[in-house]
Order: sequence, then structure tokens, then C-alpha cells
Amino acid sequence: MQNRASPSPCYIQEGMDSTLPDAVELARALASVTPQTPAPEVEQLLGRLDRLFAAHERLVYATCLRYVGEPQMARDLAQDTLLKAYRKLPSFRGDAKFSTWLAAIARYECLNALRKQGETLTTDGVVDREDGSASVLASLRRQERELLLQQAAESVLDAEEQQVVWLRYGENLPLEQIEALLGTASASGARGILQRCKRKLQRELRRRLEEIGQGSSLFRESVE
Repeated sequence: MQNRASPSPCYIQEGMDSTLPDAVELARALASVTPQTPAPEVEQLLGRLDRLFAAHERLVYATCLRYVGEPQMARDLAQDTLLKAYRKLPSFRGDAKFSTWLAAIARYECLNALRKQGETLTTDGVVDREDGSASVLASLRRQERELLLQQAAESVLDAEEQQVVWLRYGENLPLEQIEALLGTASASGARGILQRCKRKLQRELRRRLEEIGQGSSLFRESVE
């Protein structure tokens, strides 16, 4: 009987595709690349890297979508995840499956993005960092935080104030960009509008966050 050839050490089984490149092998190869490495060898390596990452794009996107709940944000975070993983690949040692390693990076990127969004409300002083409501805000998912902000703004602010508040705390845009988008005519610009409505929004957000902290359902309230 003719002996079957052993599979190349550069390939292992990942999911249903038995010919995906081995991440550990590629990590070692990538770490060993120098300016003297022949161009054809580098191109071959990059091609195998592209195949490995392309095979995991759906997994990374699904992980991001599960955390942030918004397709466009999930796509952006998935791209950030893959870029970071590409840069960090030479440090991958195979202690966990490559897919598990990627999912962990995606989780970190998502939680960091959500934390930054919540921090804008605290750094601007709308939610007191020392107040118990800040910890409630930090525990909310993106959809919950956006719904909370929308409901609070609609209940106490006028249309212009709502628009500026949403761009600042919903879209997380800097003040200069908000002013450019809206062409704010006020001498104090978006900063002045936020300052003007800050106290009203602060009181309303605190009230709603306290209700959530005491067990009130944000989504139940939205449909009642």
C-alpha cells in the first residue's frame, strides 16, 4: 500500500478546513522576518496570514456584535481587532486556540470602546464619577446606554440640545466636530449648549440610573 504523505507542518485543522495555516507556525515565521528575508518568501508568508485571518472574520464580527449590539460599530471593532491581532501575532504561542485568542482580543476592544463612551459622560461632569449612578452606567450595554440617553434627553431638553447631546454622548464626537456638523451659530458653540443643558440632563440621568440600580427595567419602561 502506498504511504500517504504527511500534512505540511504549516497547516492544521481549524474547524472544518483542514488546510488553514497553523497560527503558531506563522507566528514564528513572522517573528523571524528580517530586512534580508527574500521578497518571495515574505509574499508567501503574507498570503498564508491573509488566509488565516480571513477564515476568522465572521467569528470576530459575531463576537463584537454580541458585545455592542450595533452592526456598524461591530464591524469597526472587528477591523480594529484583526489589525491588533495581526500586529500581536508574533507573540502568539498557542497556549489557547487561535480562535479563542482572537475572541479575547475582540472582547477587550469592545469593552474598551463601551467604557470610553461611558467615560465621556463622566469626564464632562454629566454623571458624577463618585456617584453610585456612575457604576450603574458602566454596567449598561451600548443599546441600553443609548436608550437611556435618548429618553432622558427627550424628557428635559429642546430639539437643538437633544441633537448636540446625542452627537456628543451617543456618537462620542469631539466638540469641534459637532460645531462643524451643525454650523452652530451660538458664540459659545456646542460647548455652550452642553453647559446650558448640563444640569437638566444631569438630574434626569441620575434619577433614571438610580431607578435602574434599584431594579427598574430600562427596556420594560420603554414599551409601557
